[in-house]
Amino acid sequence: MKSIIKFTSLCGAIASLLFLSASLSSAQPDTDSNVVRVKVYASHARIHPGEAFQAAVVATIREGFHINSHKPMGKSLMPTVVRFDEKKEIAFGHVRYPESELKSFSFSADKLSVYEGRIVMLAQGKLSEDISLGDTKASGLLAYQACNDQSCFMPMTVKFEIPLKIVKAGEPVKLINKDIFQQKAATPTLPDSFFKKEGLGGSERLPFTSEELRAKGLIERGLPYALIAFFLFGLALNLTPCVYPVIPMTVSLFVGQGEGKKREMFVLSLFYVVGIAFVFSVLGLISGVAGKQWGFLFQHPWFVIIIVIIILSMAASMFGAFEITIPSSLMTRFGKSRKGAIGSFIMGLTVGVVIAPCATGIIIGLVGVVAKLGIVAKGALLFFVMGLGLGLPYLFLATFSGLLNRLPKSGMWMVWVQKLFGLLLIGVAIYFLVPQAKQIHDQQGFYLGILGIFGGLLFGFLEHGKGYTRGFKIIRGFLGILLILSGVLLVNAAIRPKPQGIDWVYYKGQSIEQIQKVNKPVLIDFYADWCAACKELDRKTFADQRVAEKSTKFIMVRVDCTSPDNNCTPLTKKFNVSGLPTIVFISAEGERLHNLRAVGFLGPDEMLRRMEKAAYSAGKK
Repeated sequence: MKSIIKFTSLCGAIASLLFLSASLSSAQPDTDSNVVRVKVYASHARIHPGEAFQAAVVATIREGFHINSHKPMGKSLMPTVVRFDEKKEIAFGHVRYPESELKSFSFSADKLSVYEGRIVMLAQGKLSEDISLGDTKASGLLAYQACNDQSCFMPMTVKFEIPLKIVKAGEPVKLINKDIFQQKAATPTLPDSFFKKEGLGGSERLPFTSEELRAKGLIERGLPYALIAFFLFGLALNLTPCVYPVIPMTVSLFVGQGEGKKREMFVLSLFYVVGIAFVFSVLGLISGVAGKQWGFLFQHPWFVIIIVIIILSMAASMFGAFEITIPSSLMTRFGKSRKGAIGSFIMGLTVGVVIAPCATGIIIGLVGVVAKLGIVAKGALLFFVMGLGLGLPYLFLATFSGLLNRLPKSGMWMVWVQKLFGLLLIGVAIYFLVPQAKQIHDQQGFYLGILGIFGGLLFGFLEHGKGYTRGFKIIRGFLGILLILSGVLLVNAAIRPKPQGIDWVYYKGQSIEQIQKVNKPVLIDFYADWCAACKELDRKTFADQRVAEKSTKFIMVRVDCTSPDNNCTPLTKKFNVSGLPTIVFISAEGERLHNLRAVGFLGPDEMLRRMEKAAYSAGKK
């Protein structure tokens, strides 16, 4: 009987130990090593010198997690990048990354560009002709950052090696891993000049908002689709008021040259239209070539504000606040007859230069998208086709000059169309403003400031009413300047980083004992600039007035893990920090309060609850 009891007790003890072990293992926090698995493959096990091969880096991401794409939409986010080590005998072309997904997460107001599940990154390698026979290895690394809906792990770098066997010409080669490389379209054969190394950060990429990605999708849906869309848009530009006076000038230009011969007038007008389209193609070409610089300018709030003020001013002109007209001296000069195809082409260039400023406020959105995409040749082609759309009516009017008498006369219909374009311009201004406002803590001051600048410019200088005396113009100019200055001050205050109400102690390698000189509990915030949830914690929780007041009872320590160094790394290991943000509480006596530790975003109420518990435990002791 005693032996049965002993045996039962032993079984119970073993069961308890197994249960405790399972509980402890399940309680362990996720680490990056079990979230992302990385494997590498080559298309050949045996290959000849001077030949090309395929390399694949395959990352399998655990369900519920994601990694940032190669082109993340936030400039502070860490991209996924594959880099191959430079070797004299082996060169690699640019890496082909998979299509990313746009996903919404609780810590970000905008959708983010991410990878989930299993992703394959491909590159083409090429061996030199004089590479040694036998076994060799291509090596490199994969840099990425894994996150879930609450927090992000530290950026990781995984090194890899791809074994290759070089055999002499004439020996059979051996293809392997066909299941991986046949699933993906083969990388085209590349010339030697194309084999350039891509840095860890890759080439600088401009972040896209979700709206810009939709515009990108519109352009990239297919060249025929994009060409039709830009052609129709160019055709619609003829409804802008300052384009209308060019129509009679165009007809008068060709009537005297063709002597009534429709064929000759058609040829001349074709050169004329091509001249207009050429001006627009140059605009698209410049946008594509200078894409990076143009795109980075749009990341500066003041540049965007200037563009928005110009667009709103043009919208005000559409509603009758003032009138944009082509100077009569230019009209007279450009209206002079120029004979021949070359003369017609030059006239088209001239008219294109005259019309372009009138359409700037409307096409500036398209210019910005083409610039950010950096599509040089395609951008030039799309804008050329837009110019053809703009010039199409002139082609018919010059060929059939009698149609001029049948054109609808200007009247209330033009006023209605004018106001419609004014409304569209306001929409363009909003399109540029909203992404900037999302990044600013004082959105009300930001919008009021822009309203002040625009109002001062409009009512102080642009708007011209009948009967304004000289004295009134001086007074309104003075008031306009005051409005503009007030708006500038409001915007400047709004775009400044919000002053923190928390007195942070920034960790610089000192021990916690050195920091905890007074008898107060400690709150340690592990954060990084690339951590979106950390920014959300700053913006919503630490900015809360109740949390700021409660922080006076703590020593608030902030540990910057943006670039892990000798200061950050030992502390993250000491406190077992695997994801950011991580909040650690230490009692006034130096004891870690494990039950209050938090990984991921905490709202103000939950943060207050934990802070009160930490303060209460300190008070009890």
